[in-house]
Amino acid sequence: MRFFWIPALVLAGPAFAADPDEVEFFEKNVRPVFVEHCAKCHGAKKQSGGLRLDTVGGIRKGSDNGPVVVAGKPGTSMLVKAVRREGDTPMPPKTALPAEAVAALTEWVKRGAVLPAETVAKSKGQDHWAFQPVVDPAVPAVPGAATPIDAFVRAKLLAEKLPIGIRADKRTLLRRVSFDLIGLPPSAAEVEAFESDNSPHAYEAAVDRLLASPHFGERWARHWMDVARYSDTKGYVFTEDRSYPFAFTYRDYLIRSYNEDRPYDRMIREQIAADRMPQTEDRMPLAALGFLTLGRRFLNNQPDIIADRIDVVTRGFMGLTVGCARCHDHKYDPIPTADYYSLYGVFAGTIEPKNLPLIGTKEQLANAKVFDAEVKRMEQAAADFQAKMYAEALAPFRRPQSVAKYMLAARALRGKSAKEVDNYLAANGLDVRILERWRSYMDAPHRKADPTFVPWFAVVDLPAEGFAAKAEHAIEGLKKGNETVKAVLRAAEPESIRQVAALYGELLGGNVDPDFTLVLTGPGGTTNLEPVVADKLVAIAVKKEFRKLRNAAAAFRATSPLSPPRAMAVQDAPRQTEPVIFLRGNPANRGPKVPRQFPAVIAGPNRKPFTDGSGRLELANAIASPNNPLTARVYVNRIWGHLFGQGLVRTPSDFGTRCDPPVYPKLLDWLAARFVQDGWSTKKLIRRIVLSDTYQQSSALTADIYRLDPENRLLTHQTRKRLEFEPLRDSLLVAAGRLDETVYGKSVDLFKTPAPTRRAVYGYIDRQNLPGTFRAFDLASPDQHTPQRFQTTVPQQALFLMNSPFVAEQAKAVAERKEVAAASDRPEKVRAVYRAVLGRNPTTEETALAVQFIREATSASGKLGPWGQFAQVLMLSNEFAVVD
Repeated sequence: MRFFWIPALVLAGPAFAADPDEVEFFEKNVRPVFVEHCAKCHGAKKQSGGLRLDTVGGIRKGSDNGPVVVAGKPGTSMLVKAVRREGDTPMPPKTALPAEAVAALTEWVKRGAVLPAETVAKSKGQDHWAFQPVVDPAVPAVPGAATPIDAFVRAKLLAEKLPIGIRADKRTLLRRVSFDLIGLPPSAAEVEAFESDNSPHAYEAAVDRLLASPHFGERWARHWMDVARYSDTKGYVFTEDRSYPFAFTYRDYLIRSYNEDRPYDRMIREQIAADRMPQTEDRMPLAALGFLTLGRRFLNNQPDIIADRIDVVTRGFMGLTVGCARCHDHKYDPIPTADYYSLYGVFAGTIEPKNLPLIGTKEQLANAKVFDAEVKRMEQAAADFQAKMYAEALAPFRRPQSVAKYMLAARALRGKSAKEVDNYLAANGLDVRILERWRSYMDAPHRKADPTFVPWFAVVDLPAEGFAAKAEHAIEGLKKGNETVKAVLRAAEPESIRQVAALYGELLGGNVDPDFTLVLTGPGGTTNLEPVVADKLVAIAVKKEFRKLRNAAAAFRATSPLSPPRAMAVQDAPRQTEPVIFLRGNPANRGPKVPRQFPAVIAGPNRKPFTDGSGRLELANAIASPNNPLTARVYVNRIWGHLFGQGLVRTPSDFGTRCDPPVYPKLLDWLAARFVQDGWSTKKLIRRIVLSDTYQQSSALTADIYRLDPENRLLTHQTRKRLEFEPLRDSLLVAAGRLDETVYGKSVDLFKTPAPTRRAVYGYIDRQNLPGTFRAFDLASPDQHTPQRFQTTVPQQALFLMNSPFVAEQAKAVAERKEVAAASDRPEKVRAVYRAVLGRNPTTEETALAVQFIREATSASGKLGPWGQFAQVLMLSNEFAVVD
């Protein structure tokens, strides 16, 4: 059964008294009708017209245009009228309801349309564990547990009769924590020093050293960049410049924030509303707003841009899939469409300033005037070229002969079909764009009163026979009209409308009077085309020349050393408007107004609308509140997932009712509570986790453990992790002794020749043309928020390490390292290569195999030479690419 409602019709909703007799009547007589006859089109899977009749909440809500019954008045209730088959939309469309069903619905409405107490909408997900307040559980008393984390884990393992994992060896542990904390391998000397340090605090000291490293921020910023869908470009935006020239300032903000251990709640506020917070001399926090602005541009479709921002904010910070409520109420979580559009209003009231705010050091800012002057010069050159380009492309249409042709065409094609118009265009060699502009110009209602064209309309429909005399008479009889035009027509004594058009062509296109020229080139003029239309009239070679000038300005802005950094910021619009629901997500189908406010599932029924501008700061405060049950849990889970290979909750960005509950819910809450108590400190959280025995256990598996805990849900062992692309590439440079350890700066193209030696976190990310190597190594897609990366083992990964010129270059550099070159014999050289690539000494057997390999490779070593080939073999090993 489907219902279609008259848009202007607003009906009173049903009564909701909990009269037991009336409820019983509904349950026995009405609900079965809805379930049997209506649910197919108005049930859980489909809600035609926005109407759902299988839930109390759906019946109460009614259709997209309001309630569908008037309590006590079946005669004016659309639902009753439809099932009675009255009007234009009888329901069901094909077969009428049984008479007893119609009678039951009629009687129900007549008796007040009483519904039972709300159950579905109210209970739907509200009792879900993630929406409950974070508790601070007591730590279990477990013998041998070194930390509270271990106590929670061991209590579970003992209950499940599973063995406690053994501790990893020192080299494995240092390599693991080094990659996890800074994304770089320890050197052989660092490993040996750690292995020889028998102090009980040796590991703790190593952890503190890594946390204090400037490379810590680079590693953890890259993790958050996945969440923030970081890119240096906008994606496909047709002809405009695709680059985000200052995207790097957001990345640098993240690196700096993690290095300084900026409280996470402050990072939340800055990434959503830094411009609304008190400003200090340090302008870098404004760069945090790149979190909002660096998403795809969707051909500048505003509803899609806002949807992307809602998604990254709600999933990124709270694991809440609010975006699913864009077109309808969330199918699983208690998030109505109204709450989506409440947030839509926040971001619809947010704009990007034309002039991005300057940030950076005094030295950088001192170059701003010189840089701005050069940019202005380059942009002006591009603008001048564009103006000349369009003027030359449109010049033929502004000549007298052309003007006459199009005026005649606009007259001749009045009321003609599309086919007739096409035939006329082909026969007369006219351009459809110019013709349509002339037709709309001449057909404008006020045109007949336009002094310039009063004479034209006086003669345009005169018959051809005796035209000259009739035209003369018509012109003489005009009391209105431009005197110049009338004088020209009288003097010329035209004998046909074609001659009149020719005279108009001379007046409008012959530079007789600037006022006449405005008909062609002024605002709304017949040949004053929008750039996107005029562009189609320009030769391809000329357009290429223009784009070269325009892109040169953009490239200078992005790459010039004089370019002072700017924040990819936002600001509140000068005027805020109350948002409305877009019915079915269609901006053209506007529904009721909603206030800007926080989702009710978190804020509760007594929430207050946002009143401070767009509401972004209030939104940020609500997300960053210690009372928000999701924010700390979601972030703690993300951190845990990076350190263990998987989160305590397996869906890091979806804590809704469809997610699997955590195996260790009390541990998650304990960590979340500690995180907030520690001032939202990321470093303290990571330190707490990596100092636990649970983190330090071996990844070695026994058959029993694999059988009992194959997915490591219970944390019986540590998870082996394949290096992501960034630490893998960085490790190649470390092995070669060529890594540039400079922190911060503009993005670089990692695939140019010669290859840059900067860390991969500084790599240029082009979301439209993402390099294949990134895809092969599962780099996060910059097109959308990425909760966690895929982990694959595909041939392209091995082929890259075997054939990439970049890898070959690093392997050759390993062979040329001074410690390798200075070795006195082959075994000593083998040892030096092992230490450079794998950070350890080879075993006796490995040394013998390597010496044999070198001996056999000497005669046919290729470009790399035998030692370069040997280094590349080690780079291809699992030991190099996997963290135990």
